[in-house]
Amino acid sequence: MKLYMVRHGETECNVNRVYYGSLDVPITENGRRQAEAVGDMLCDVVFDKVIVSGLCRTRQTAEAILSRQTSSAEICQAPAFNEMDFGDWEGLHYTKVREMYPADYKAMGADWLHCPPTGGEAFIDFSHRVIEGWKQIYSDEAFKSSQNILLVGHSGPMQCLICHFLGMDVSNIWHLEIQQGAYIEFEFLQDFPVLKGLNRREKL
Repeated sequence: MKLYMVRHGETECNVNRVYYGSLDVPITENGRRQAEAVGDMLCDVVFDKVIVSGLCRTRQTAEAILSRQTSSAEICQAPAFNEMDFGDWEGLHYTKVREMYPADYKAMGADWLHCPPTGGEAFIDFSHRVIEGWKQIYSDEAFKSSQNILLVGHSGPMQCLICHFLGMDVSNIWHLEIQQGAYIEFEFLQDFPVLKGLNRREKL
């Protein structure tokens, strides 16, 4: 089985560099072009299954990718792969968060694994959600028998999944940059994940 992972296309929140995880915002025109470029790179891959999170930016990205292909796979939602919920920080720049929630901002800076954003989700709980979501999907024999899977998601969940696949602790996510307009390729050999490419931008 081959797994192709793609981060959703650019959003206005990316442009404005604000916290956003649970905000259900669309991709920009540039984000659509990024997704279409990935679709062109993967145009010869026939996907058996397409998985997105529960947020519209991943579905829009998946639809744009598939628009460049002959693949007719159904798009399935997996809310377990939603981005981390930043609670009251959603939509705010870090400078505003630091001003409005100084104690929580400082606490999270000191222990980002366990201290949640104000009213939000602790990273350790978020990572467990994502990994358990993967384990549940991967336990399906029909899923494992697929040839090619497309997973369109968010940076945080994709970082967590890569750490899980490579046997690394999730605290290592900061070593992984997940770019937009590119794809990541894994091959599963008898349940053993092998990283074949990170942030690829070439046609297969």
